[in-house]
Amino acid sequence: MTACAAPNKAQLEEAYPAMPAQRVVAWPDDHAKNSSQALLTSSSPAEENAVDTKHTYDLPALVDLALHTHPETRISWEEAKAAAARLERNRSTWYPKLTAMAFGQHFTTSFPIPGSALVSNGYAAFASLDLAWTLFDFGRREALVDAGTERLSAANFAFDRKHQEIAYRVASSFFVYQAALAKVTAAQQTFESAKTNADSVQAKLKQGLATKPDWLLAIQEQAKSSYDLQDARGSVTQTRADLTASLGISPAYSLQLVDLSKLPLPVGLAQSVENIVDQALAQRPDLMARLAELRAREADVKKARAEFWPKVSLRGMVGNQYWGNVHTNPSGGESYSASDLVDTAMLNVEWTLFDGFERSNAVREAEAKRSASQAQLEALRLEIMRDIWKAYADTKTALEKREFALALLKAAEESYAATQESYTHGFSTVIELLSAQKDLARARYTEIDSRATLLRSAATLVYVSGEQGQTDMDRETLGDKLQ
Repeated sequence: MTACAAPNKAQLEEAYPAMPAQRVVAWPDDHAKNSSQALLTSSSPAEENAVDTKHTYDLPALVDLALHTHPETRISWEEAKAAAARLERNRSTWYPKLTAMAFGQHFTTSFPIPGSALVSNGYAAFASLDLAWTLFDFGRREALVDAGTERLSAANFAFDRKHQEIAYRVASSFFVYQAALAKVTAAQQTFESAKTNADSVQAKLKQGLATKPDWLLAIQEQAKSSYDLQDARGSVTQTRADLTASLGISPAYSLQLVDLSKLPLPVGLAQSVENIVDQALAQRPDLMARLAELRAREADVKKARAEFWPKVSLRGMVGNQYWGNVHTNPSGGESYSASDLVDTAMLNVEWTLFDGFERSNAVREAEAKRSASQAQLEALRLEIMRDIWKAYADTKTALEKREFALALLKAAEESYAATQESYTHGFSTVIELLSAQKDLARARYTEIDSRATLLRSAATLVYVSGEQGQTDMDRETLGDKLQ
């Protein structure tokens, strides 16, 4: 009875040693507050306490915010808790099972006698304690616990990978959003330059030094730059919605973010692609989860094979049977009551000899699932290597393109300044001026895209390599792969 008693709080905490050590955030117990319907109809968002609209968020702070607010983080945590509970359920098969039973009845019995029947009626009650304990089962329980342990490990690794996935989505959305903001600034600069050029052409037109087609062409470029500015502002709204979705908060929040130009950029690849692949194959949580699932499938095969063997169990029962106010007819002139102690002890051997080949097919099914899990593990290994090689190449290319983009922007700025001065003194045409303006606008966009692409490529390389830690996308972690 002591072994079957309800565990105390300390025992419950010790029963889940393999659960994630930290869940990053402390979520409230929803069931202890309101019903699910009240949560659905609540006007205040669940993340309102985590969002600080006055704080300026950098990328690590955004990742931390997402881990606090995104529902997928809690989903993965609860799944890990469920896996830990399933493991403890599997371990409970090692303990005896104690059952209390009681029933009462009113009975009438008839026994034939010559010329009549002897009828008895009265009340009866029975109460007992029934103990059942499996002593030996040829490895069924060991396999069941092993499978539960491996699936708990798989859930923990999935929990870690979910953190990395959310961090990567936040980083990618953040870079895209910041690039959109930078393009608004570039579009504003282009619009101001187009307006200045249009005013300059108009001034020359009044002096008779320019033609009306030149002025109309300048006005056309001003209108186009105004259109591009509005289009850039519209992209900001869209990318902000994507960013808030990756954070798990409402798009209604207006967050203060650091500027893209203030983000440090990697300057080179510090490791070879082969070293990154080796590290990824040793630490990617999703690969470790697949490996744990393969081991769980192997335990399932062991359990299926153990079903061919017998089970030895101990069974015992102790109880009391009571009869009360029993009358007979024909009456003997009296009633009686009786109480009797009942106890049994048995050693059971249960062995299924034939079951229509159910166990054989169960073994074949378990072996097939194990083979499928092996293939899935190998497929993921190949996918990881492919993703790393691709991300490595993309990052290397982005580093090179970044240098060319900076050189292009510098040349375009100098060219535009020289052409504008030349036009002011009458040595260049308006077509050359507007062409230099277009080249400068394209160079600005190219520089912004090169910066955002380099940051996204570096973040992708960190993500596919499976770097551990809560702030995988910050500068320090990037430094492990980039210098």
